[in-house]
Amino acid sequence: MTLLPAVVSTLEELQQENKQVEVATKAATLLNSVQKCTFSIAALVMQHTSGIILSVSKLLQKKELDIFAAIELIDSVLGILRQNRSNCEKIFHKIFDQAKNECEKYDAPLLIPRRCKSQIFRDNYPSDDPEHFFRKAIFVSYLDHLIVEMEDRFFDQKQKCRSLWGLIPKYCDASPNTAQDLERLLEIYQEDIGPRAAVVPEVHRWVNGRRKMLALLLRVPSRDSVLAMLTFIRMSTYCSPF
Repeated sequence: MTLLPAVVSTLEELQQENKQVEVATKAATLLNSVQKCTFSIAALVMQHTSGIILSVSKLLQKKELDIFAAIELIDSVLGILRQNRSNCEKIFHKIFDQAKNECEKYDAPLLIPRRCKSQIFRDNYPSDDPEHFFRKAIFVSYLDHLIVEMEDRFFDQKQKCRSLWGLIPKYCDASPNTAQDLERLLEIYQEDIGPRAAVVPEVHRWVNGRRKMLALLLRVPSRDSVLAMLTFIRMSTYCSPF
């Protein structure tokens, strides 16, 4: 929204000073669109939601990607989007107030679009209040779209990632289905890992040994035991039984 005044100024200049009729007509059409209240509200909604998913976008574009950190961040972002969906009235009220200020700059009235007889391009929401109408038509619809798209896009990756938790010390204690995850991994990587009879007991011994070591270190709250525990946790974060 910070660049909107520059965009409006450029379109006005193209509309008034350009000698080509086609260019001037397109500029007038765009100018009319960006000065409507629906454009301001939609732009502010996208600005709000883009700020939420920005961290995920940056993380997924890194050359060195920690898939487990990415999955945790995606779950966190989805949680924030669902919270926005649950508190849509309070959150959209602030966005609507910002839209009012933007519309006042261009003398754009906050009006509900006319009802459509044939609902092909948009829905008819039964409301006489502009804030209530745009909250349903734009904010809630866009949040629902983002949540569904992110869940569908990352569902397979999340399932594959979680099946690996039982092999990584940082996550094995938090994984409730370590045995089931291990069975799925053996089906996929059977040729690379080796015989099942040797792999499953080795993983179980390794996980149980780690848990016993942590429990033993926590029983003696001395300086040396604390340092040993921290060293053990740091080393086990980067090591697996394979």
